[in-house]
Amino acid sequence: MDLYEAVYNRKSVRRYKMELLPQEFFRNLRKFEQGLQPFVPELHYSVEFINAMDKEARVRGLFHVKAPYYMVFFSEPGKYAMVNAGYLLEQIVLYMTGHGVGTCYQGSAKAVGLSGPAGMEPVMVVAFGYADERLHRESFRAKRLPLKDLCVFKEDSTEETRLMLQAARLAPSALNRQPWRFIVYQNRIHIFSKKEPVSLRTKESRIGFDMGIMLFHVTLAAEECWRDIEFARKENLAAREMRSSYYFMSVLLV
Repeated sequence: MDLYEAVYNRKSVRRYKMELLPQEFFRNLRKFEQGLQPFVPELHYSVEFINAMDKEARVRGLFHVKAPYYMVFFSEPGKYAMVNAGYLLEQIVLYMTGHGVGTCYQGSAKAVGLSGPAGMEPVMVVAFGYADERLHRESFRAKRLPLKDLCVFKEDSTEETRLMLQAARLAPSALNRQPWRFIVYQNRIHIFSKKEPVSLRTKESRIGFDMGIMLFHVTLAAEECWRDIEFARKENLAAREMRSSYYFMSVLLV
């Protein structure tokens, strides 16, 4: 199963077998990590693995999932650092899915006593290991809003834009809130972030992480149909005041 296929089959796994993964898996994973595509190439990052069956390893947090392993992503601070983190981590998560390993993002979890490289901050923890439940699910079973609720179509969509939107729709997000909304033309998609009620509002950086995951899904779908895309900010759209959302970024088909 390749990364694009994993988009349509991955699910969050919350029950794990407390079993070791083979060392070959980690060797191959490190090789895969060397070829990751960053969203912001200038930002340095580090991925650390925790064997939670080692009694010295501790991961704590609300909604914490018990798993044999955890992955901790560290990043330099900077513009789009959280977007870059989501964009990169989703590549690893989809790789694991395609190789028979379950994963679950742990948005509020912290790795106790684990320090990253100098100048980097912990961004996200991901639980992983062999699943003690179904590893995959059919895409139609995903609890996601339909495209008609996520998109405003200004022009008839092309096959390429439909593929990108379907992949974006399946992206995981914090509490499955799907903050993204899309205005769709044949050769461009404008992405907006839905504003949350104050009582539910998360930090903008966390929304940025979710957006990074979604943007990588868009990238995969574009590659699947052999289309080149660019991500860009349109300042005329960014300057507009909107009641329920704010402009985030655009996808341009080139």
